[in-house]
Amino acid sequence: MPTNLPPECAELEKKYLEAKTLSERVEALQAYLGAIPKHKGTEKLRRQVKTKLSKLRMELEERRAEKVTSTTSGRFAVKKEGAAQIVILGFTTSGKSALLAALTKATPKILGKPFTTTEPTPGMMSFEDIQIQLVEAPAIVEGASQGVGWGAKVLSLARNADGLILLVDLADDNPVLQLEMMVGELSNSHIIVTERRGRVEVERKENGGIQVICYGELSGTVDEVRRVLNDLGVVHAVVKIYGEAGIDDVISSVIYRTVYKPTVVIANKCDVPGADPKLESLKFRGLEIIAVSTVTGEGLGEIPRKVFESLKIIRIYTKRVGQEPSDRPMIMAAESTVGGTAKAVHSAFYNAFKYAKVWGSTKYPGERVGLNYMLRDRDVVELHI
Repeated sequence: MPTNLPPECAELEKKYLEAKTLSERVEALQAYLGAIPKHKGTEKLRRQVKTKLSKLRMELEERRAEKVTSTTSGRFAVKKEGAAQIVILGFTTSGKSALLAALTKATPKILGKPFTTTEPTPGMMSFEDIQIQLVEAPAIVEGASQGVGWGAKVLSLARNADGLILLVDLADDNPVLQLEMMVGELSNSHIIVTERRGRVEVERKENGGIQVICYGELSGTVDEVRRVLNDLGVVHAVVKIYGEAGIDDVISSVIYRTVYKPTVVIANKCDVPGADPKLESLKFRGLEIIAVSTVTGEGLGEIPRKVFESLKIIRIYTKRVGQEPSDRPMIMAAESTVGGTAKAVHSAFYNAFKYAKVWGSTKYPGERVGLNYMLRDRDVVELHI
């Protein structure tokens, strides 16, 4: 240990070495790192401690994930269908089953009793020419993020979904508290429902090394990203940077598997007396809020489009030369390019690409464009090789 460290560092290091559980080791090493002064002489030591701390945190998260997996039965795994999967979360008796029945052809049990839904119930919601899968989850409860039992299963559903609906009950005395609790439990499980200034997605691969793709700004270097990931045991991965993100965001993505889920808040029972002031109290939460009544039908027609828009996806229709466009669109991420579409159709179309003709967002119908042309929703693409 460097001689210029304060005396408390020796005691904290001893506490770390004597820690018996993994969580105690993480806590002790965090305290040790916080006590090390920040100056040039301690840069190497701090880097070593940070790397060790990151590995311990990752091990702790992996153990928690294994615990969740072991408590999640097969009937809680819902196969994805349609353009996207949206999980409906809410308190018991908030109207999740009634909402699912109103938006899909599903026939869940609607008994008006607490905890009627005991396993996920799927249904297909129509939006124009596509189907979006809705999955009613059993009621979320306070403490769900502790990683055991029913709550772990519900949050596992949320993590695997493409997006979320948070259903709050305007007949309840405090719908704001309902929303804050759900957002808090998700956040504690490293599921984020509001977009931050920056985020990082790390997709592990079997080969290819570390590839970094910046859609925003990285406060650091690509070499630093590669070194940090290698220190964490990640050798092959595609790292996507969105917005303004840094090395700490990369570490968080690997250790905590932090994910962002597009989210719409639906305030049910807007027809009950006293609902209006409660609805107003929800509107400063920074999330899209739709007031509905599953009894009168008010607001239900807004949901399909709002959910589609929240997902930030587009529909692309491919066509062969001399033929009509496909009836079934390809579902792509917003701001996808012709090159991305060509790869999604088949790698041969990308490798042998000459040009594409696009109808919809171009200056004139059938305009020739290249691989980097940015597509828009409902564009028709004709690939030429």
